[in-house]
Amino acid sequence: MICLNCRKGRLQKKITDLSAEVKGEKFVVRMNALVCPACGYTTIEGSLMPEYMRLAADAYRASNGLLTGDQIRERRARLRMSQGQFAEYIGVGIASVKRWELGQVQDLAMDRLIRVMTDIDEASENLTKLKTLSATPEPTILGRPLVSLMYEAVEQEWHASKPYRIEAEDLGGIIESPAV
Repeated sequence: MICLNCRKGRLQKKITDLSAEVKGEKFVVRMNALVCPACGYTTIEGSLMPEYMRLAADAYRASNGLLTGDQIRERRARLRMSQGQFAEYIGVGIASVKRWELGQVQDLAMDRLIRVMTDIDEASENLTKLKTLSATPEPTILGRPLVSLMYEAVEQEWHASKPYRIEAEDLGGIIESPAV
């Protein structure tokens, strides 16, 4: 195939570094591409675009501490589950599992869920954190919960700044009239 850039060289298949951008972050992925020996122009065949996108997504995942598609697939395989079984196990649709394994980046919440549901050490660590959080007593002042005191203070401030007085309990409801 003739180079689309210089029209002089013939594109040759070669493993090379390609620039990629995912969610505003730039990465370099290494894969088979078509390179012009005359001008250095680089492109990939259309059939390799899914692989390029997967490699770019996995570079983003690795950079941001998320599981890669292969790591998700490996965890599912360790549990001896099909994609459908795994989807049901973690509470998502099968399409989500397929997309993650093929290269779509999962969000942080899903990544954490996958980790906790597929790794005993991470589940244990999460349980320890949960026990610590549950065991921490709610802060109090003079025996009253701090959160309720804060809500009361905000409510009192609101009522003090309001130019109305609430009346009419005898009417069975609440109406507001200008303060006298």
